[in-house]
Amino acid sequence: MRNTGLKNEEKVSELLISGSLAIKTKNNSGVHIFEEKNLEAGIISAKLTKASYNETEILKSIDTTIIELLPIEPPPLDDTVPRPIYNEATQSIIDLTEEVTRLNELVLDLTAKVSELELITQSLKIELDNSNLNVAQAQNNAAQIGLRVESSVVDLSNAIQKATSEAIQRVSLSARIASLEEQNRQFRETLEGKEAKLAEGAKVGMDFSIKVINKGSETIPEDLAFNGRAKDDGRGKWLKGPDVEFYNFTEEKIEISMTQDGATKGTIEDIGKMTLQGKERKTIKLKTIDKKVDGLKPSAGGTSRDQAHKGTLIFKSPTSSVTLSFVIQKQRGTKFDP
Repeated sequence: MRNTGLKNEEKVSELLISGSLAIKTKNNSGVHIFEEKNLEAGIISAKLTKASYNETEILKSIDTTIIELLPIEPPPLDDTVPRPIYNEATQSIIDLTEEVTRLNELVLDLTAKVSELELITQSLKIELDNSNLNVAQAQNNAAQIGLRVESSVVDLSNAIQKATSEAIQRVSLSARIASLEEQNRQFRETLEGKEAKLAEGAKVGMDFSIKVINKGSETIPEDLAFNGRAKDDGRGKWLKGPDVEFYNFTEEKIEISMTQDGATKGTIEDIGKMTLQGKERKTIKLKTIDKKVDGLKPSAGGTSRDQAHKGTLIFKSPTSSVTLSFVIQKQRGTKFDP
């Protein structure tokens, strides 16, 4: 808060030194102006005058009581209120009395309802106790039922496992029976194929058969026979063969290879790996190797008799093999003379 007027210590010091000359609050019209922002506001100056009294007369008036100048005191009156205020207060009392009466009746009604609600509460407490007893009994029954259900579930699980195991066994047995029936059918077909080929004069393995197409002379016991003269440089003629029929009497694809053994080993061109599909027939023509055949001599040990060089052709599949006997007749003259 700003110190203005005589609260301003600097202004007071200036007044003590300069007197009224330090007061500069008048405007050009000689009127004092008081502004809040002016620290000198509220300071005015005037000449001091000393009052002159008649001391003798003053002394006379000290003990004088002037009665006529004292007011007349009215007599005390009873406390009263104006009638409008009285009437309003009386009506308010009447209204409040009626309100109290109405509220008392309401209190009685509410007290009766509270009593009724207390009775209902007691009844509900009894029902709640009965419900708690029923809940406890239900929980006990549920626990017993749960134990029975758990036992039933265990029994059911065991029964399901047993039934599943039996079903698996039945399925497994059915599959095995079906597999055995299929094998039996294949074996029957294989056997029938073997028997048919045997009846045709073929040689039979487990999965394929070989039959020489050109039988030729029945006097030669070998399956295949080739005749050549010494002067023909390995050339000659087939007496049995060279057409050979292969038959795969199974339903699976097989591969057949050939090996040679005996005195005729290496005289036939290799057939490589021959593939036969299921139930497929294939005929090949065996070819001799002239140089190898020419290496076989018509006689041995200085004799003049013609020579029969014997060997075998072995045809193999992954599960069986069939062997064809093979003879190469080497002669000097126009007729083979062993």
